[in-house]
Amino acid sequence: MKKAFYFLLLFVFSISFLSCDDDDKKTTNPIDQLPPITQTGKNTFGCLINGEPFIVRNTYNQVAIYQGGLLQLGGGVENANMDIGIRIILQDPLEENISYDLTNFPIHRSRYINYNEYYECEYNYQNTFEGSIIFSKIDTINYIVSGTFEFSTTTEQCDTIKIANGRFDVKYIP
Repeated sequence: MKKAFYFLLLFVFSISFLSCDDDDKKTTNPIDQLPPITQTGKNTFGCLINGEPFIVRNTYNQVAIYQGGLLQLGGGVENANMDIGIRIILQDPLEENISYDLTNFPIHRSRYINYNEYYECEYNYQNTFEGSIIFSKIDTINYIVSGTFEFSTTTEQCDTIKIANGRFDVKYIP
């Protein structure tokens, strides 16, 4: 009887152990971690960098300035060990729902920045070999620009960087 009880206890323990949900083993789609696509000036900026989520959570690290016929847009993350950022510059005229080629240097251009205490990778605007940006909203009354972007860049010294599923919804400085 004692053996049957221990066997039953071992069986119940095994079943409950196997049915446990281990949060570390769950896979989350990286795109789901990005800010939602909006058009209300929520000051969001994010993308996937080589498949990994990159989200700018602090408006201090966001750039959205429109002056002299140029729109400067971007975001970054800075801390004691690294500086990662994305910069996009576009020249007028800009319209909604048109795909702008980010390799059209110097009219439209994009850049990835990666610097940390162990190595520095400098990707210049000319290193972008493919990419585009589409504005879903350009609001010149409330100073809001929203849209999506993607681009790829490479240098001889560093890895190729693929920026995908980029989205922004920011208030710009006129």
